[in-house]
Amino acid sequence: MSHARKTARGKRSGGNYRREIARPHKLYGPYKPHKLYRPEQVGFQSPKWSKASAFAISCGFGLALAVVLGLALMVFIGHGGNVVSASGGGPSSGSVGYGSLNHPKGPCGNAGQAPCAAVDPGWFPVTSPSPTVVGAAIANSRNFASMQGQFGYVGLDVPALVHAYGAYTGSSYYDDDHWVVSVRDASGMRCGIFDFVYDRAHQRMRFSSYGVITSLDPHARMAFPYTPSPVAVSKLEDQRRLSLKTGTQPELIFFPIDPNFPGLTSPVHMWTSGGNTALNPMWRIVGSDGQDYFVGADLNVHGQKDLPIAIGQP
Repeated sequence: MSHARKTARGKRSGGNYRREIARPHKLYGPYKPHKLYRPEQVGFQSPKWSKASAFAISCGFGLALAVVLGLALMVFIGHGGNVVSASGGGPSSGSVGYGSLNHPKGPCGNAGQAPCAAVDPGWFPVTSPSPTVVGAAIANSRNFASMQGQFGYVGLDVPALVHAYGAYTGSSYYDDDHWVVSVRDASGMRCGIFDFVYDRAHQRMRFSSYGVITSLDPHARMAFPYTPSPVAVSKLEDQRRLSLKTGTQPELIFFPIDPNFPGLTSPVHMWTSGGNTALNPMWRIVGSDGQDYFVGADLNVHGQKDLPIAIGQP
């Protein structure tokens, strides 16, 4: 084959090849790049969005249901109130008596009721301030008899008079004198101590308190008062070089203590001499210099200005 034919055949073959490569453009059109996938262009929503919508719809239905039930409950209650008013003879004013149900508590003392009787404080008569007479009155008192079976006392010591001292408070406990007496069991041991308020002006007494004394208490072998008056006078002589004023006698006193007493940082909290109750009194002694001195449970001698007395009423 001549070189010219090969060349021509090659040209024709090349031309056919080029036409075959170009053929797809004729069959399918020109080439276009692939379109990128974007979720927002898809016609359906994502699963997360579907769950949120369902939850919101459920909440809406739940809220609507709660509103409906609340309205129904209000209507029911209103209807019940009307029934009660009708059966009770008219609407309630809502302010009858007192208490959670607007009903008076107790048979007396409320609106439309008779006044309550005065509480019986338990006063009993004492015809004389003699310790012997006072002891007999105590032994025959209602409180002494009712408590005897429980605490087992069979006798009492000599009652001691404790004077109220200090400012006027308006409370009979602090403003009136007291009679205090220790009691003994069958073995002779002290097993308790009584305190009675003494209304001297009306010659009467009433029970105030009772304290139990155990066998382990040192006071079980001592009669009240636990510091004898001669011991108190000797302390005045030792600590102040003073004697008892002629014509006077030591007397037991108690006073309303300063309300700052419980405070740990208060000077009153350091007070250890007693005097704050009739059961823990102090001895008041008039010294040979004419001044008052006080001896308490710690056996220290104090002047009047040292006592932590509360400021009373005018």
